[in-house]
Amino acid sequence: MGVSQEKITPGALACLTFSFLSGFSTLFLFEAKVLKQDVWLSYVIAVTMACGILLLLCYVQRQYPQFSMVQIFDKLLGKQLARAALFFYLIYMLEIQSLASQALTSFYRTVVLPNSSSNQILLLIVCATSYAAYLGLGPIVRTMQITLPFFLISIFVICFFIFKEVGSNPFLPPLQHRVEEIGYCSLISLFFPFGKSVVLCFVFSHATDIKKLARHIPLALALSGLYLIAAAYLTLGSLGMHLTEDLTFPFFSAIQLVTFGEYIERIEIMIIGIWTIFTLFEIIILQLIFTEIFCHVVGLPRNRGFIVPVGLLFFAIAQRSFVHLNDLANYNVRLAPFTTLLPMALIPLIISILTMLQKKRKKSA
Repeated sequence: MGVSQEKITPGALACLTFSFLSGFSTLFLFEAKVLKQDVWLSYVIAVTMACGILLLLCYVQRQYPQFSMVQIFDKLLGKQLARAALFFYLIYMLEIQSLASQALTSFYRTVVLPNSSSNQILLLIVCATSYAAYLGLGPIVRTMQITLPFFLISIFVICFFIFKEVGSNPFLPPLQHRVEEIGYCSLISLFFPFGKSVVLCFVFSHATDIKKLARHIPLALALSGLYLIAAAYLTLGSLGMHLTEDLTFPFFSAIQLVTFGEYIERIEIMIIGIWTIFTLFEIIILQLIFTEIFCHVVGLPRNRGFIVPVGLLFFAIAQRSFVHLNDLANYNVRLAPFTTLLPMALIPLIISILTMLQKKRKKSA
């Protein structure tokens, strides 16, 4: 059986994009700790750049509706160069799944399960994601569509009550940081979370109407950006800039300010549970796409049986990556914004230019 043959609607793919981006995007709020009241600028710039990249990839997919994105790479670059380009995406996905797995593990060890070992939590993550990825894209999307309303309702309610703790507009006065600082933090925001949406181009061919992707995908990115801006606004406004900078998980500290009497713990547990599911969605999608690309690169038949070995590979890589939170933070802030530009921006740009040249050549012929 193929790794993923199901068709999904553009709206469902947009929901998947939002879920993929919003899993643990509010966990650390690195940019808010640096830019403070100007953080919204970095999010707007990063969303704009990510929209531009994905619109280019939508254009590429629209020119070759009968091919998957990996086949389009073969067609435009040739098999050898395509394999090299896809290899960079495999490395990129190993990086971001390690980040997601370790972030989830660190959060649970700090907030929920302090006596559990990292390996136990990582193994549970791999077991859950491998089973879900084995089921295929269709069941994943349907599960996400069921979960998404609960996430939106719970986040809206909790944000409404956090807003009551905001004394003044934390985004004022604006433009208090240098252009270089805003540009640098925009690159951080592009890497995490918005730029990682580029890997979803490998499921564009599963859309029932490829032409509508150019409308739905930017909307999902914009909503994800709005959610992150709201989280930064509420966190800075309720905790203050200095406390936000000192805390490891500032948004969840802001959530703890909300009191509903005896029901506060139940609400926190529900939000943590839904947030965990969304983070798992990200790893599941990465595992599914990684398996498909890996089988294509090494010339193996695309079979769901490879999903479990890929899950074990994810476990082995995550186990030895970003063991300490400082390692994760340093990589996110200092290295990742630059080392991931090749798969996030440069390769999509090259593919788009080659597609335009190919189209122009066909018209002139």
